[in-house]
Amino acid sequence: MRIVIPLAVFLIGLPFALSGYKEGPSSNMTGGFGDKSCHSCHDDNPLNPRGGSLTVAGVPSRYTTGQTYPITVTLARDGMRRGGFEIAARFASGPLKGKQAGAWRLLDERVQLVPSQKDPSLQFVQHNTLGSRAPTAGANSWTIEWTAPIPAAGPVQFNVAGNATNDDASPLGDYIYLKALRSGP
Repeated sequence: MRIVIPLAVFLIGLPFALSGYKEGPSSNMTGGFGDKSCHSCHDDNPLNPRGGSLTVAGVPSRYTTGQTYPITVTLARDGMRRGGFEIAARFASGPLKGKQAGAWRLLDERVQLVPSQKDPSLQFVQHNTLGSRAPTAGANSWTIEWTAPIPAAGPVQFNVAGNATNDDASPLGDYIYLKALRSGP
């Protein structure tokens, strides 16, 4: 009996321990517009903890309709063995608030485009299995292109989530970073 109970607990908990998302998280995990974030599962460390960073380069303070912008998401943390991200671009206000703003273009095989679970017209860009591997110890970076919406229907909000993981295939010991940026028309 002493062996049966721990074994049962292990077997029941195994699916949860294997729920790491090397291949990319579910959509709608950026924390923007009322969506959950990766922190809803990877919650044993504080959100946006010291010792690491999530940076987003290339988001213009003001966008030009139809112009394409390279956007680079960089996640860094000492000890990070894998790292992942998810980003969305949505209208920040007005009648299209929360809807897709502009279009994404993938530049390499390390990222993927996934539709929203709530609204299939909304798209998220995120890492895939190949893209979760940190090419440099403690850092990972992804570059994608965003084309500004036509017509300009108001400010655009970019919500980004990053997960600096210890690569143990569990939600424990990981560090979640969130960032929101705005770009005006």
